[in-house]
Amino acid sequence: MVRTLSRSIVVAGVLAVVLLLPLAPAALAVDHGVDIAGFAFSPQSVTVAVGDTVTWSNADAQNHTATANGGSFDTGTIGGGTSKSVTFSTAGTFAYHCKIHPSMTGTIVVEAAAAPPPTDAAILGSNDPGGPAVALLALAAMLGLVLGRRRFSRGT
Repeated sequence: MVRTLSRSIVVAGVLAVVLLLPLAPAALAVDHGVDIAGFAFSPQSVTVAVGDTVTWSNADAQNHTATANGGSFDTGTIGGGTSKSVTFSTAGTFAYHCKIHPSMTGTIVVEAAAAPPPTDAAILGSNDPGGPAVALLALAAMLGLVLGRRRFSRGT
Protein backbone atom coordinates (compact mmCIF):
# COMPACT_ATOMS: atom_id res chain seq x y z
CA MET A 1 0.00 0.00 0.00
CA VAL A 2 2.73 2.49 1.00
CA ARG A 3 4.80 1.38 -1.99
CA THR A 4 1.88 2.06 -4.37
CA LEU A 5 1.29 5.47 -2.80
CA SER A 6 5.00 6.38 -3.04
CA ARG A 7 5.09 5.31 -6.69
CA SER A 8 1.97 7.39 -7.39
CA ILE A 9 3.52 10.46 -5.78
CA VAL A 10 6.70 10.03 -7.83
CA VAL A 11 4.67 9.67 -11.04
CA ALA A 12 2.64 12.76 -10.16
CA GLY A 13 5.85 14.70 -9.46
CA VAL A 14 7.43 13.70 -12.76
CA LEU A 15 4.27 14.67 -14.62
CA ALA A 16 4.20 18.03 -12.84
CA VAL A 17 7.78 18.75 -13.95
CA VAL A 18 7.05 17.69 -17.54
CA LEU A 19 3.90 19.81 -17.71
CA LEU A 20 5.31 22.89 -15.97
CA LEU A 21 8.79 22.93 -17.54
CA PRO A 22 7.62 24.95 -20.57
CA LEU A 23 6.45 27.65 -18.14
CA ALA A 24 10.00 28.16 -16.78
CA PRO A 25 11.47 31.60 -17.47
CA ALA A 26 13.84 32.06 -20.39
CA ALA A 27 17.58 32.16 -19.85
CA LEU A 28 18.85 35.11 -17.88
CA ALA A 29 20.51 38.03 -19.63
CA VAL A 30 24.30 38.22 -19.61
CA ASP A 31 26.61 41.17 -18.92
CA HIS A 32 29.51 41.43 -21.40
CA GLY A 33 32.57 43.52 -20.63
CA VAL A 34 34.52 45.83 -22.91
CA ASP A 35 37.76 47.27 -21.54
CA ILE A 36 38.91 50.73 -22.51
CA ALA A 37 42.72 50.98 -22.25
CA GLY A 38 45.40 52.65 -24.34
CA PHE A 39 42.77 54.56 -26.32
CA ALA A 40 41.18 51.33 -27.61
CA PHE A 41 38.10 49.17 -26.99
CA SER A 42 38.90 45.55 -26.17
CA PRO A 43 37.49 43.38 -27.54
CA GLN A 44 36.78 45.60 -30.53
CA SER A 45 33.77 43.48 -31.55
CA VAL A 46 31.31 41.81 -29.16
CA THR A 47 28.41 39.51 -30.03
CA VAL A 48 25.52 39.47 -27.56
CA ALA A 49 21.89 38.34 -27.45
CA VAL A 50 18.85 40.61 -27.29
CA GLY A 51 18.38 41.52 -23.63
CA ASP A 52 22.09 41.31 -22.79
CA THR A 53 24.09 44.20 -21.35
CA VAL A 54 27.49 45.53 -22.39
CA THR A 55 29.56 47.31 -19.74
CA TRP A 56 32.46 49.52 -20.80
CA SER A 57 35.16 49.88 -18.11
CA ASN A 58 37.64 52.74 -18.54
CA ALA A 59 41.18 51.95 -17.37
CA ASP A 60 42.61 55.10 -18.98
CA ALA A 61 43.12 58.34 -17.06
CA GLN A 62 41.30 60.20 -19.85
CA ASN A 63 37.53 60.33 -20.31
CA HIS A 64 35.90 58.31 -23.10
CA THR A 65 32.44 57.50 -24.44
CA ALA A 66 30.84 54.58 -26.28
CA THR A 67 28.49 56.22 -28.76
CA ALA A 68 26.62 54.40 -31.54
CA ASN A 69 27.35 55.80 -34.99
CA GLY A 70 23.60 55.87 -35.68
CA GLY A 71 22.79 57.42 -32.29
CA SER A 72 20.94 54.38 -30.90
CA PHE A 73 22.98 54.45 -27.68
CA ASP A 74 25.44 56.70 -25.88
CA THR A 75 27.06 55.93 -22.54
CA GLY A 76 27.90 59.55 -21.93
CA THR A 77 31.31 60.31 -20.46
CA ILE A 78 33.05 57.37 -18.83
CA GLY A 79 35.65 58.76 -16.44
CA GLY A 80 38.94 57.00 -15.70
CA GLY A 81 38.39 54.08 -13.33
CA THR A 82 34.61 54.02 -13.89
CA SER A 83 32.20 52.11 -16.11
CA LYS A 84 28.90 52.55 -17.92
CA SER A 85 26.44 49.97 -19.28
CA VAL A 86 23.91 49.66 -22.09
CA THR A 87 21.27 46.93 -22.41
CA PHE A 88 20.40 45.96 -25.98
CA SER A 89 16.75 45.26 -26.77
CA THR A 90 16.93 45.17 -30.57
CA ALA A 91 18.83 42.82 -32.86
CA GLY A 92 21.30 44.36 -35.27
CA THR A 93 24.90 45.44 -35.77
CA PHE A 94 25.86 48.64 -34.01
CA ALA A 95 29.12 50.36 -34.93
CA TYR A 96 30.27 52.79 -32.23
CA HIS A 97 33.05 55.21 -31.42
CA CYS A 98 34.35 57.48 -28.68
CA LYS A 99 33.00 61.02 -29.22
CA ILE A 100 36.09 62.47 -27.56
CA HIS A 101 38.57 60.33 -29.54
CA PRO A 102 36.84 59.40 -32.86
CA SER A 103 39.66 57.05 -33.91
CA MET A 104 38.50 54.67 -31.16
CA THR A 105 35.90 52.36 -32.74
CA GLY A 106 34.10 49.12 -32.02
CA THR A 107 31.10 47.01 -32.98
CA ILE A 108 28.30 45.36 -31.02
CA VAL A 109 26.46 42.54 -32.83
CA VAL A 110 23.10 41.84 -31.18
CA GLU A 111 21.53 38.53 -32.19
CA ALA A 112 17.84 37.75 -31.84
CA ALA A 113 17.01 35.05 -29.32
CA ALA A 114 16.69 31.63 -30.94
CA ALA A 115 13.20 30.15 -30.96
CA PRO A 116 12.91 27.27 -28.49
CA PRO A 117 12.45 23.82 -30.00
CA PRO A 118 8.88 22.51 -30.07
CA THR A 119 7.89 20.36 -27.10
CA ASP A 120 5.13 17.90 -26.31
CA ALA A 121 3.69 20.58 -24.03
CA ALA A 122 2.58 22.43 -27.18
CA ILE A 123 -0.06 19.73 -27.54
CA LEU A 124 -1.57 20.95 -24.28
CA GLY A 125 -1.68 24.48 -25.65
CA SER A 126 1.09 25.88 -23.44
CA ASN A 127 2.03 28.34 -26.20
CA ASP A 128 -1.33 30.08 -26.06
CA PRO A 129 -2.70 32.19 -23.19
CA GLY A 130 -4.75 29.29 -21.76
CA GLY A 131 -1.84 26.82 -21.89
CA PRO A 132 -0.64 27.14 -18.28
CA ALA A 133 -4.17 26.73 -16.97
CA VAL A 134 -4.68 23.59 -19.05
CA ALA A 135 -1.42 22.12 -17.73
CA LEU A 136 -2.34 22.86 -14.12
CA LEU A 137 -5.84 21.42 -14.56
CA ALA A 138 -4.39 18.24 -16.05
CA LEU A 139 -2.00 17.94 -13.10
CA ALA A 140 -4.80 18.48 -10.58
CA ALA A 141 -6.99 15.88 -12.29
CA MET A 142 -4.20 13.32 -12.27
CA LEU A 143 -3.41 13.96 -8.63
CA GLY A 144 -7.12 13.61 -7.79
CA LEU A 145 -7.23 10.26 -9.59
CA VAL A 146 -4.19 9.01 -7.68
CA LEU A 147 -5.57 10.06 -4.29
CA GLY A 148 -9.07 8.80 -5.13
CA ARG A 149 -7.70 5.42 -6.18
CA ARG A 150 -5.79 5.18 -2.90
CA ARG A 151 -8.93 5.80 -0.86
CA PHE A 152 -10.99 3.40 -2.96
CA SER A 153 -8.43 0.62 -2.60
CA ARG A 154 -8.43 1.03 1.20
CA GLY A 155 -12.21 0.84 1.29
CA THR A 156 -12.76 4.33 2.74
